[in-house]
Amino acid sequence: MWTFAWRNLLTRPLRTVLALVGLSIPILGVLGLTSLSDGLKNLVGDTLSQVQGVIILREGTPSPVFSQLPAEMEERIRAIPGVARVAPEVWQVAPSVENKTISGNVSKLAAKKIADRIKRKNQSPDSTPGKMDETQQLVSNIFDHPVLAGQDIRKHIGIKSAVFPRAMKEGRFLEPGDEGSNKIVISRKIARDNPNPETNQPRKVGDQLDIAGELFDIIGIYETGSMILDVVIVMDIDTVRRITNVPKETVSTFYVEGDDPAHNDELGEVIEQTLPTADSRGASEIMSNFGHLMNQLDKFLLATVALALVVGVVGIVNTMLMSTTERFAEFGVLRTLGWSRSNLLTLVTAESAYLGLLAGLIGFALALVFTVIVNPLIDSTGLSLFISPFNATRGLLLSIIMGTLGGLYPAWKASRLVPMAAIRLGAR
Repeated sequence: MWTFAWRNLLTRPLRTVLALVGLSIPILGVLGLTSLSDGLKNLVGDTLSQVQGVIILREGTPSPVFSQLPAEMEERIRAIPGVARVAPEVWQVAPSVENKTISGNVSKLAAKKIADRIKRKNQSPDSTPGKMDETQQLVSNIFDHPVLAGQDIRKHIGIKSAVFPRAMKEGRFLEPGDEGSNKIVISRKIARDNPNPETNQPRKVGDQLDIAGELFDIIGIYETGSMILDVVIVMDIDTVRRITNVPKETVSTFYVEGDDPAHNDELGEVIEQTLPTADSRGASEIMSNFGHLMNQLDKFLLATVALALVVGVVGIVNTMLMSTTERFAEFGVLRTLGWSRSNLLTLVTAESAYLGLLAGLIGFALALVFTVIVNPLIDSTGLSLFISPFNATRGLLLSIIMGTLGGLYPAWKASRLVPMAAIRLGAR
């Protein structure tokens, strides 16, 4: 019977292909969204695995660059039982790097879009689709604009779990002799994004970088592999204060190490109870909050994809209804040859299940092609899309279930036909 069902699909190739397209595209959407979600979770997880301490920010702030805390809070944190080391930090968005600013990039992007529209309107030869590299680069600059991380060098030396010193690839990290100087440590990403104008090669140790109109000496280059961390320029805390006009009495965050990293969550709770205006964020808490956010986003996106799934199921219902209508005479003959109603029900349901299986396989193949094409394009961000075996299996089962459900009504309708009545209807 299953072979018979498969042959029935092959006898109507156009209708079968249209049904497969209608269901495989939603499956592609499901697998694409889950691969993106998994990629983001892995990216954040890899980033947080490098942060083994507790970060103290002002309550209610989304990130260190928006946080302000009194510098005197350091002594109160240090006095809390279980705290081993405390290091203040000042985080600020870089005013400009190599004369590139966020506001300037936005203005250039807007001007570029306006100019492109005018050229297209005037049918200028220059307004071809291939001339989008500059605009794409401007968009990249907006989201990858560097952040300055000012560290109290002497107090950070004692931090065992510091992220950037452990990620050094070239040169050296900041030392006490660099206090108050224009010495910086940058990432390989920043070095690539701001090539040396003379050689057009990535910046290297010994080169200089223009930040806020001042020249800074690059003494070290790090690489964490995370697009979240690799936009940071590390320098002395007082240097950041000077070029961004942050008062000495203010810091952005405190990086805290406890006596036992396994009890960071408990230490964070104690800090929050002792300092009501402070918000303690350990790696597990951040990952939990991010996971909750991604789960909510997944539900919203999957609800959107569900509409496409419904359309795909309707397409299969239509295909199977048309198929059963055209085959009334065939079903009547099968009934006269001894086929039962359950046999007809199984036949039509098997055909729709085959459609679901094929649509799932096609959707999975398209999703694999999508990840192969996209991953090289986003490789520099540290984000990698992949389809886990669990999500692939879930997508395939979902497609089979949707296909089977789409064939239930046509199967029921075919099984209810009286043999001679079916033959007469099919002969019309």
